[in-house]
Amino acid sequence: MKVFKMNDSDWVCASSEESAKEYYKKLIGCDSEDIEEFFEGEVSLANKMYVLASDVPEKEKPFPWHGELWVEKSFGWVIDRQKITEPCVICSTEY
Repeated sequence: MKVFKMNDSDWVCASSEESAKEYYKKLIGCDSEDIEEFFEGEVSLANKMYVLASDVPEKEKPFPWHGELWVEKSFGWVIDRQKITEPCVICSTEY
């Protein structure tokens, strides 16, 4: 599995760029032109995202944010841990 940055706020995990774009197009109900306008491409599985502290081993050092405890983990760690095999939004950010 790979991770693709679809725009400023969403990252999709999928087996290929085409699969990521098709999944995202169906998910948000837009056309291919909209996807292409903001699509940034494949990112490293070493890139980090925040996950809830309750989803990681206790030895990790969480930090508080918006009333929850969080830990920074790589996309690769999340894919392995959650056994992701189908396209999905792996990470999303609201501005």
